[in-house]
Amino acid sequence: MRKAKAGRSAYIAERELDGVMDPGAYAVAQVFAALAGLLEPA
Repeated sequence: MRKAKAGRSAYIAERELDGVMDPGAYAVAQVFAALAGLLEPA
């Protein structure tokens, strides 16, 4: 994750965010993965 522009992460240095996945992107990826699991043919 690059430098955050909003929220609590905006107060953290960019080097401390290096390698940290964006929480919103992670949540959306989990939702899509769950939906894909529901739509798989049995």
